[in-house]
Amino acid sequence: MTLRRIAGCLVALGVFLVWLHSLGLRLPYMDQVPVFDADCTTSEASMWARMWWDEGPLKMWFSTPIAPRSIEAPERVLYESWPPGAFVPVYLIAMALGREPSVPIVNWINTGEHGLIALAAALIAFNIASMNRIGKVSSGLIAVGVSFPILLSRGPLYVFSQVYDVTNAVLIYTTLFLLLETLFYSAQREREKRIITAFELVIIFTAFFVDWLSYTLFAFWIFSRLAASYFGVETRMRMRGVIALCLLPMSAFGLYLVWRFFAPDSMARQLGVATSVHQLFLKIQQRMNLSSDSPISGFMDAFVGQIHTDFYTPIAFALIAGSTLATLVLVMIAFRRACDPAERKAVFATGSILFLVTVPFYVHMLILYEHTFIHRWAIMKAMLAYGLVPFALLPIAALATVRPFMSGKALPRFGFAVLSLAVALCAIVCAETITEEPWYLLGRVNRTAYLMWDDIGRNTRYEDVVVSPVLEAAPISAQIGASYKLVHLAKDFAEADKVVERLCGDYNLVVALPEGTYAGDFASRQPAEAIDTGRIRLLRFQLYRGKALGCP
Repeated sequence: MTLRRIAGCLVALGVFLVWLHSLGLRLPYMDQVPVFDADCTTSEASMWARMWWDEGPLKMWFSTPIAPRSIEAPERVLYESWPPGAFVPVYLIAMALGREPSVPIVNWINTGEHGLIALAAALIAFNIASMNRIGKVSSGLIAVGVSFPILLSRGPLYVFSQVYDVTNAVLIYTTLFLLLETLFYSAQREREKRIITAFELVIIFTAFFVDWLSYTLFAFWIFSRLAASYFGVETRMRMRGVIALCLLPMSAFGLYLVWRFFAPDSMARQLGVATSVHQLFLKIQQRMNLSSDSPISGFMDAFVGQIHTDFYTPIAFALIAGSTLATLVLVMIAFRRACDPAERKAVFATGSILFLVTVPFYVHMLILYEHTFIHRWAIMKAMLAYGLVPFALLPIAALATVRPFMSGKALPRFGFAVLSLAVALCAIVCAETITEEPWYLLGRVNRTAYLMWDDIGRNTRYEDVVVSPVLEAAPISAQIGASYKLVHLAKDFAEADKVVERLCGDYNLVVALPEGTYAGDFASRQPAEAIDTGRIRLLRFQLYRGKALGCP
């Protein structure tokens, strides 16, 4: 046990060093707004956490409005398609640091989670290899090798720096869940198994409030536990226990509906529960590409080819599919030949993890394939399969299959250990080699752009209506999350009047002019205040009167 702990610590050190290398590659990303408009989810995470910081998360019910309150848009509209669990860590870490939530904090959390995912994946490989008696050194080499494709592939490097979204925020929970599953199969006593299962249920229940992938994984996990019972690897599950497990996702979804229906400013409160349910049904149809709202075509060609290629390598899909089939065949052969109960359990655990890192993730992406097509970073759900199957589970299954043939007296006792070491070295070399490609940053790295938007939010108030001849920060955009203030496109005072045509009461008009921008018609009046941050000029014209009909 002591040797195993030392080996585990060395694996953690190895993964940490690989993560540090990946951090050096992506460091230019860390303190800026996302480089592509489609990656607005990072800015929105910062915006929602900041709203909870300002107004109190319990008072808001952890709701996710599409824009901060402003005098010209006092009524809120919520984004309700996903639960808010992905953004709670941002708020909690900001509270722990005593710093207001911001885009850089979100980026660092994203990168930190990436490292934890790689560590958990490496420990999954280490546990499975140890159960199959591969040897501590060989198990450690295989485990560290898993971290290379997870941490150094071009897609994960970009996504876990600039795209903080529910689709990848859930992966830390699912990976920890799978890590505990490997510990379940290696546990010797029933009490230990019950404790591990309890922790698994806590983690997956938390994940239910992050992304819908967790529901898919949970369903297939129950199937894997039933299979373990059927093959005699674990004690038989009673029907009562299966029903109790099924109640867990039902209760979580019920809580999501309570949040969706009763949160302040929710659609259900404004338009009724029936309207909210209908909208949810339409959203599900849309994500399954069953509606006329943003339909897509050519998904399979893009999914198998372009998406895997863009985020991993040109051979990524073939590598995952081929190694999965090969591992499955080897697991079946090894399981049929295994006579010792511990050996059968180890082989079954290998097959179970193979099943759980591939089938639930791909089934989820294929069912909600419209979402996968338009939010292509959802392919991060294939990251565990890409790292674990070809570079860990396949060599482990091969060694487990070969072991019975090397148990005779004709071969030296240490022959299997030598073979294991050779296979482990080959696995780690292949894992490192597949990430050896010229690294380049995607998009333009320009921290000044983020700071410019941030200047707007920090120098304006609720009663300010912000307009600009060249800038716009609309709801659900990268810009609104960075500025924390609506910015309306208006080239002159006449267009600015249209922005406030439904506004009653006094307000201030603030004109945002990036450095070098000509003020035009806005220069015809003298502002009450001018703020120049070096990145943007803000001209405040105070105490305008609302122009809406019926104003007192």
